[in-house]
Amino acid sequence: MNTYINSFMRGRDLLKKLLICDLITACLAVFMRSNPTMMGLFSGATLILFIAIIYIDVKYCRCPNCGKVIMLGVLAIDACPRCKRSLTTGKKMKKHR
Repeated sequence: MNTYINSFMRGRDLLKKLLICDLITACLAVFMRSNPTMMGLFSGATLILFIAIIYIDVKYCRCPNCGKVIMLGVLAIDACPRCKRSLTTGKKMKKHR
């Protein structure tokens, strides 16, 4: 059972899982070129997973402090681009040179 610090961490974890599943279904669609039915099925699954990724990003991947949606760099950043607070602890981050 995963316990999350905040909804941002939950969204980040869900995004990782959905991105892996999306990559797998996209690869399976490419490898199933000889069977058009299976290729269409995996292509549709890839599209549905991509829409789910966007939905999870908008719903959960928000800064817990200012509420800004973080679309790009969700898996890499540690601080909110707008309020410069930590996404896990909420403390003000020190400036980096």
